[in-house]
Amino acid sequence: MPTSGSFRGGSRSPAVVEIGGYEVTINRKSIRRLSLGVHPPDGRVAVSAPLRISERTVLRFVAENLAWIEHHRTRILEEERRAAATRRPDPQARSGEIWWRFGQALRLEVEETSGRPSVSLRPDRRLELLARPASASSDRLAQLERWRRQQLRVAAERSMAHWAPAMHVEPQFLGIRSMRTRWGTCVPQVGRIWLNLELVRRPPSDLEYVVVHELAHLREGSHGRRFVAIMDRHLPDWRERKASLDRPWPVDG
Repeated sequence: MPTSGSFRGGSRSPAVVEIGGYEVTINRKSIRRLSLGVHPPDGRVAVSAPLRISERTVLRFVAENLAWIEHHRTRILEEERRAAATRRPDPQARSGEIWWRFGQALRLEVEETSGRPSVSLRPDRRLELLARPASASSDRLAQLERWRRQQLRVAAERSMAHWAPAMHVEPQFLGIRSMRTRWGTCVPQVGRIWLNLELVRRPPSDLEYVVVHELAHLREGSHGRRFVAIMDRHLPDWRERKASLDRPWPVDG
């Protein structure tokens, strides 16, 4: 198997080695061992290499793992292809779309109005959006987002009003924002809690778990034994609820 290749980049900055038909990003770090990864969504290949290791050793390491790279790139690209084939287009706030509220599917109906635009939930699981004639999709989506934020805030404040006294904590601020990697965050020093807007789509038990989780951080900043004991005391099934959050949920639209 060939071990030759060409580097682009400096010895400390990220470089790219071309070998075996792949472009592999080389990142020099203060580590002891070489490590190799293939990353979604495009099968990007990257190596983390110790600062003092030779280029020849890095090239040999990549060459010796070409079969491993091919296997994982094929798997990642196939998973991405399947996901793209079933991925629904982004919602446009049009009649007939399905929007989710606390685990319940709602069918959106858009009606024109000369009055004030509004969003309301009907008893038959219809989500009624009153919008100005010829309003842009972005305007209708903004209306729906404001409604979703209000729905989540009401539910979260109700949950916090129950759990904060029981856990002997006093949160000072509740914020809602979109987050890519977290369901919630907490700044214990100032009693500030943020919740992910996407919780409005998930079942109420998911929201309750995140609320209790963040309130627990007001007493214990880490996820160590003391934190686990607090969660066990107040929400014994928290592990099952945490696992529920790891499962995918249908998208809106």
